[in-house]
Amino acid sequence: MSKRARSSFFYNMARLHYFTLMSQSEYRADKLFLELSKELEQHPCAEWLLWSNQGAHLSTTQEIKLCHILIHLPSKVQCVVYAVPGRPNYFFFRRSLFIPASNLTLAPLPSAHWLAWELQQLCQARSACKYLYLQNQNHTFTDTPLTPALKIDPSHDSILPVIQRTVPFSVQQLHVHKSRLESSFPLVSILLSVHNMESSIGWSIRSVLAQSYPNFELLIGDDGSTDKTAEKASAMDHDPRIRILRYAANRGKAFVLNDLLHEATGTYVLELDADDWLPPGALHSLIRLMEQNPCAALGTGTSLVWRRSRNGHISLRGQSTFEGTLETDTHAYPPVPRIYRTEHLRSVRGWTEYEGPYGRVFEDIEVCRKLLTKYEIAKTEEIVYHRVVHTRSVSQQHLHHYKAWKQNRFLHEKGGESS
Repeated sequence: MSKRARSSFFYNMARLHYFTLMSQSEYRADKLFLELSKELEQHPCAEWLLWSNQGAHLSTTQEIKLCHILIHLPSKVQCVVYAVPGRPNYFFFRRSLFIPASNLTLAPLPSAHWLAWELQQLCQARSACKYLYLQNQNHTFTDTPLTPALKIDPSHDSILPVIQRTVPFSVQQLHVHKSRLESSFPLVSILLSVHNMESSIGWSIRSVLAQSYPNFELLIGDDGSTDKTAEKASAMDHDPRIRILRYAANRGKAFVLNDLLHEATGTYVLELDADDWLPPGALHSLIRLMEQNPCAALGTGTSLVWRRSRNGHISLRGQSTFEGTLETDTHAYPPVPRIYRTEHLRSVRGWTEYEGPYGRVFEDIEVCRKLLTKYEIAKTEEIVYHRVVHTRSVSQQHLHHYKAWKQNRFLHEKGGESS
């Protein structure tokens, strides 16, 4: 195969081109998929798309060998994962995967960075994926991975488990409700209050559906959203455990959470933000924690903290755990996540509903304070939550208002008016 023919055989998504396409698509998987479809239309000779998340090209020698290998594969193989010792995996996707006739349905992702793994898992579910290994200068094909992927990206283990448990997405969910009916485990009500969160709510819901603990209900309260939040949520409510309540006016998180608490039927209540998501074993760990600590009204654990950039990509920043101090004179430190014993949460009348701007911030601190004056807290060291922070989030924008909010709370308790 000539150099010219070889260069047109692959469409390379690597190096600067990789980051350019990511930026153009605002790191949204659905947008990136469309961008790639358009790009392939401009390269009619390209039979395969070569994807490297680390932006690395293959050597000329490797490309020559792979051309001869891939050209003889049957058409039903739409994905090849190429593993080279000491390097991250390369993904090869057949161009037919990106045409409308492929009937490909993409589930939400936290960032387009993980689109390659989503596509690979979809192909794996169709028996249309092969794994190619380079060992001792020899290439070997298998139908399943021989070894775990190289841990170049530590965030890989936080994203891939959710993708693996929810692909093929629609097929798995058709039968999952049967497990709940047969389960003897306590029901947990997951409360999700959302306002204009169309870009992230899908991944939050997907992480709930990926739970290994089946006995839950997900109650979503749409707090007067003006974007496509309701549309994104409705696209995923085919699971009978999901209920969506819509409110015309935007009242604030405390008001919506109280409405959802009124609807909740679970023994436990877990708060989830639409920016955030749960690892697949989160409910199992948190329910076990509460069952082992019957005097606790509140439970928490370790969370991984992610930063969302202005262009939409998220990156892992570290982890955090509640150290026992809820608040000081100038700062608030709410436990994340928060699972409540429902009867105790209702005994303190849920979240305090302040009128005015103070009714829209620090509701987490207030409900924890009310509970911890009467009951105990339990904590696990396990990672049970993924928290995403960004400069435009409500919590980040109002950090400097805590002192004024706390003074307002004092006036409210003394019989004054909150404002």
